[in-house]
Amino acid sequence: MIKTIFKQIWNQRRTNGWIFLELIIAGFFLWTVVDPVYVLTTRHLMPKGYEEEDRYILNVGAYMPGHAMRDTTISGDQIKEGYLRLARLVKDCPEVESICIVNNASFPNAGSWNGNEFYPDTASVTADRHVHVQHYETFTDEGSDIFRTYGIKDVHTGKDLVLPEDAHAKVRCYLSEHLALELFGTTNVAGRQVYDGQKKGFEVGGVFKDLKHRDFENYYNLSIKVSPTVWFWKPENLHLGNAIIFRLKEGVDFDAFNTRFRTEVAPHMQTANFYFNGFQPFKEARQANAEMRGVYNKLRLQYSLATFALLCIFLGMVGTFWVRCNARRQEIGLMRSLGASIGTIRFQFYGEATLLVSMAFVCILPALAHVAKVNGMYGGSTISPNLVENLITNWWTESIPHFLMVSLITYLLLLAVAIIGTAIPVNRASRILPADALRDE
Repeated sequence: MIKTIFKQIWNQRRTNGWIFLELIIAGFFLWTVVDPVYVLTTRHLMPKGYEEEDRYILNVGAYMPGHAMRDTTISGDQIKEGYLRLARLVKDCPEVESICIVNNASFPNAGSWNGNEFYPDTASVTADRHVHVQHYETFTDEGSDIFRTYGIKDVHTGKDLVLPEDAHAKVRCYLSEHLALELFGTTNVAGRQVYDGQKKGFEVGGVFKDLKHRDFENYYNLSIKVSPTVWFWKPENLHLGNAIIFRLKEGVDFDAFNTRFRTEVAPHMQTANFYFNGFQPFKEARQANAEMRGVYNKLRLQYSLATFALLCIFLGMVGTFWVRCNARRQEIGLMRSLGASIGTIRFQFYGEATLLVSMAFVCILPALAHVAKVNGMYGGSTISPNLVENLITNWWTESIPHFLMVSLITYLLLLAVAIIGTAIPVNRASRILPADALRDE
């Protein structure tokens, strides 16, 4: 049968040539539409690396210079103590499991982003061989615990990372899994030294599972600096300061907590030019960040383009294969008269469609690879030195697996359209009696 299929494709080479050209154009266009859909969808489905259920941001407002309610006599330690009082009021609520005080760019889907440069040793500092990282900063005042509050997991145990008892005594840095691998080639780095962009050394406190700062972005090298005490950029610009995140206990009803908090706690939170300005769930922060960056609109557009492309390709290919099959009605009638079953006829035509799609797709792969290279899809990953580990743990986002997966999805979609486009006219033609098919000719 395979030999017959090849022979028929060759005998019909003039007609198949136009179909082949159509498949090449359609396959190339479809691949460019599928790729952004694949990127956005897979990044959204990747594990976040933190938990957002029952996590909330305490929105702290501040009276700025010139505001009628600003107390100009407050400064320095009074600002710090006033802010810590806000954290204490939240922590002391019986519904709250834990809190953390962080820099305002140091929580998932924050509106801003902090970067730094890290060096694994003094030799790298001298040679300026650094790794660029995203940088979270948190503090231990008032029992602040970022790992417990966010639900960040230890890479070795899979459980929440635990701050040491002397966390308040010195500054430590915690590294994401990818960052530890890139800096040291291993995740067993607790107790070692790492150096920041100011060439200052910090002890590595541990390694945590990778965390997405934004929902529709890939993992990025991340460090979390745990400092003993809170500080502010500028006392006169309190809105550039820090954020208070808290985690409710399991089973606590947020609406009931919100009502009680606003009635009993919020009136006591107007202190040191700060005031309570509501809560924002982690989930809302994620959605708001995506909306602000136009991700949802882009995703809707790409899905619409993919649907439109499939519809156009389907209609075009159905029409093409319909004409092709109708032109071969005599051949189908002859096959039936010689005893070929309907299943045999269908298999032959499906085989021809599959072979045409496969050959066309193989021909466009070099062009697709060039497009991927130009777009930086496989410019070489520096995330992990272990290629096998990349393929196993990040097969949907790493460069070469990414290209292969998008190509496979495109091929299967194109093949499905070709099979459906073939099935409709072939099923109709194969049911006609041989005498009728031959008489029509």
